[in-house]
Formats: sequence, C-alpha cells, structure tokens
Amino acid sequence: MNRFWKLLLCASLFLTMIFSSGLVNAEAKASDWSPAAGVYVRKNANGIPTGRIDVTVVKGFYDIPAVIVGVESRSYEGNTYEGSDMAPRIYIAGYMDVGQNSGEVILTNGYTDKRKPAPNPKILPLMTRVVYNATVNNKIITLTPQYFDGNKTRAMRTDPDLAGTYVFESVHNSPSMFMAIAWVRQQNPKLTGLEPGRDYRYEDDYIADVRKISYPGIQAIRPPIAPKEYFELKAYDGNKLIQTFLVSRDFNQIYRIKPNGEAMLIFNNQGGVG
Repeated sequence: MNRFWKLLLCASLFLTMIFSSGLVNAEAKASDWSPAAGVYVRKNANGIPTGRIDVTVVKGFYDIPAVIVGVESRSYEGNTYEGSDMAPRIYIAGYMDVGQNSGEVILTNGYTDKRKPAPNPKILPLMTRVVYNATVNNKIITLTPQYFDGNKTRAMRTDPDLAGTYVFESVHNSPSMFMAIAWVRQQNPKLTGLEPGRDYRYEDDYIADVRKISYPGIQAIRPPIAPKEYFELKAYDGNKLIQTFLVSRDFNQIYRIKPNGEAMLIFNNQGGVG
C-alpha cells in the first residue's frame, strides 16, 4: 500500500493548495440536472472552506449522465486557512443518483483523517455506505441528512458531517482513486468479475503516461486517441488477485485485465462496452 499513501499525500497537498488559494466564486447560472462538472466548495460562517465536492460527469448508457463524486468535509469553525487545513476530516467517494434537480448521493469508498496531532489517515471499512439527500440548483449542491420514516432521527451521518451547501467554484476538479473504485463497482458485475456485496481489498497506482501501460492485449483494443492518465486498481480477495482495472482519469474508459492477462474494455466514452 506504499503507493496508496504516496497518492494520498499528493492528494492531501493538492487539496491544501485548493483550500488555501481562496478560489473566486464563478458566476452562478441556472443549471438543471446533471450538475456541472467541477469543484464545489462549502464554507463556514467566517468564509473559510470546510468542504468540497469534486464532480465528474460521464455519458452513460442511453445518454443518461453518470455523476461520480468525491466529497470532503472538515470539522472547523475558525477563521484561518491554516486551521481548516489541520482540522479533522473525512473523504468519501461514490455517485449521485437523482431525478430532476433532486436525489441522493451514495458514498462507498474513502478515508478519515483526524489530524490530532498529525495526519493519521485510515481507510474506511470496505462495506461503508453513506447516503445523503442531494439537491442541485443554480450550480449549488445541497446535501441534507436522511431520516427514518416518521422520526426526526438521522438515519446516517459522517464525522465530520458532510451536510451543507456547496457552491460551484471551478471546472478544475480533482478525481481520486476512491472515485475510480466507486465507478468500477457501479459497472455490470458480469463485466467486472466482482461479486456484488463482497469485500475486496484494493491496491492502487497512478499512471501519468499511457505509454507506460504494458498489459497484454491493451494496446490492441485501446482507441486511437486515448486519455493519457489512468488509475490502476488491483482488486484482491484476501491475498488472491481477482482483477486489475485501468480507469482513465476522466472516467470515460475502464479496462479489465484478468490475472491471466486477458484484457477487455468494459466501459467507453460512448456509454458502451468494448
């Protein structure tokens, strides 16, 4: 997992840079579903960022947009960027499943980082499933807690809490390997070779140059113009390697490579297979 921690460190530094840069709000414009791809930021009463949602929109089957998200929340009420950077946080990725301007965010893969006294990230349990109500309106995403029927008891929450209002800031989102895992798990199990509901352990790597991909069969089925950057995910059942996946950074392509080297393009940017 050394590669994971290197990637996590890079991601943390990137998030720190984003949160500390004081991004200028983009002009809000009316927006129907699906939400615009980009980064949305939540701020506390002092105007300091305490949360973000990275949104990637991919054209799925029948041209229905698939919305992949990574949500970070920090527990901080102060007025300095440095304090926000060192606050306890949670990051968890998944997808948004909605109708017209409303729906849910279903989050399944991520980590917590209490930062007391120093960063100590821990991967969330494999079977984590967190669901918030989601509303999209005018380039604003609002997450609200769900309740048990007939009661004002929250059905689920995270610590720090993800609920709040996130306002569109920039088109420059930051896809993560956790988003890639969540995206793979949304694919047809007959294509991924992963059993629904089974825990898998993932090892990851980030491939910054497509020319470094050397899996047998990939070169033959790669489209003429391929994304340059990929997440490499190896799914293990215990210590047994089950499948390897290559997920393009824009999430428009997913390759599955079996341990015997058999490769297949299981999702492409036309919303199809192969």
